[in-house]
Amino acid sequence: MLSGLDFSKSTPLCNVMSKYGSDKSCFQTKYQWHNYTIFYYNILKDLIDKPLRVFELGLGTNNTNVQSNMGKDGIPGASLRGWAEFFPNASVFGADIDRDVLFEETRIKTYYCDQTNPSTIHQMWTESDLVEPFDLIVEDGLHTYEANVCFFENSIHRLKEGGIFIIEDVKADDIPRFEKKIADWKQIHPLLTFETIRLPYERNGYDNNIIYIH
Repeated sequence: MLSGLDFSKSTPLCNVMSKYGSDKSCFQTKYQWHNYTIFYYNILKDLIDKPLRVFELGLGTNNTNVQSNMGKDGIPGASLRGWAEFFPNASVFGADIDRDVLFEETRIKTYYCDQTNPSTIHQMWTESDLVEPFDLIVEDGLHTYEANVCFFENSIHRLKEGGIFIIEDVKADDIPRFEKKIADWKQIHPLLTFETIRLPYERNGYDNNIIYIH
């Protein structure tokens, strides 16, 4: 899956995410903690002009009282704006537990969601704009195993056939637990492929890992 990728070279998606201040790209001065966009560009570049439906959980709150915040200088909505520019014909949606960072812009709408609460997740999915399934769902919310599992299990039904679901910021120490859980998920969702991907990056051996579901 990673064969042939040059992790020292910026991609168009790296540039867009860096432009808006998203920590998904390592090619910027502020955040250099993840290099997801190199891998993402490789799997998404052929979809650029498609009329996609994109959803990302986690807007990147700058409220330091909220768990998994981006720090006081964080830029809420950075990744959503990046997706909207990278996919010029897409409708982009997002959600966060911090109501203060919710916003709406051209082709972007956001909603409240507590990903540790199944009923709240299901309530969010009843919103009229979120009923139609999604081509891409990115989970960049609360970075704990339990929260990741809760959101996936209560949201995978919103993924379009042939779509992509990504769980970001998987801690290296949690990968064995995820592998056991994935064995269960494969039984429940036999048509999906689950891949645990450890992205090579000398700056971050802690949580520069994703679960790639397609």
